[in-house]
Amino acid sequence: MFLWAQSCKETPVKSPTQPQVNESPTSTDETTKQKPSILNTSTSQEFTEWNHYPILDTAIKNLETGDPSFFKQPIEDISQLFLDIKKSVPKSLKTNGILARVKVTETLARKLHELYSVEDTDLIESEQTKADLIESHSNLKFQINKTREKEAQRIIKPI
Repeated sequence: MFLWAQSCKETPVKSPTQPQVNESPTSTDETTKQKPSILNTSTSQEFTEWNHYPILDTAIKNLETGDPSFFKQPIEDISQLFLDIKKSVPKSLKTNGILARVKVTETLARKLHELYSVEDTDLIESEQTKADLIESHSNLKFQINKTREKEAQRIIKPI
């Protein structure tokens, strides 16, 4: 009984193995707004040979700011631009990943052109296509950057 009385008087000792973690409170709005950032910078080195790509890049940037005039042009102009882009892809960027993303961007550009040319257009569908086109262009730029990174990391083995 004496041991039981002694054990009741002792206070438990905290174990030093569990470190304290101080968490800062974050709101749900902050966590939903945080997206992984994709580096979409492009150097002019690759685009000296690929002179038609900046036209597309400018058209997409204008679309983001609310100017869809490029996609309201005749379809022949858009088709010719993508034909020129595919013909003039620099050799270092001529990979299946980049060519596939160019094709997706072309398909969405054609779809957006069709939506703008129809008088009775569904606004929700046109906004979704616009967002998809901007995202596909972002993915194209991301793939270009990843291809460049991979090429820069390639180490030539001595013979």
